[in-house]
Amino acid sequence: MYSGCLKNGIFLERWKKAKIIPIMKPGTQTCEDVTKYRPTSFLNVGGKILERALINRIKHYMYSTEFLNKNQCGFIPQTSTTDAIMALKDFVH
Repeated sequence: MYSGCLKNGIFLERWKKAKIIPIMKPGTQTCEDVTKYRPTSFLNVGGKILERALINRIKHYMYSTEFLNKNQCGFIPQTSTTDAIMALKDFVH
């Protein structure tokens, strides 16, 4: 049933729908004011699994093929602004 989704580039319509439930904000009493509620959406598990699989495949491709610049520090696991500062320090030194 789901095997052709990736092959055919299909994201099922039911995976795009969310069930939205209002949850009362902490510290508020029961009232009719809609600003006292926070919307929480529940997505379909199939869509979440497919999304995670695609993200993992894209990350694997980007990191394994050295698609990113070697000086890239943001959005890469185990790198931070400290790495960028140390690279700048080494360059200046």
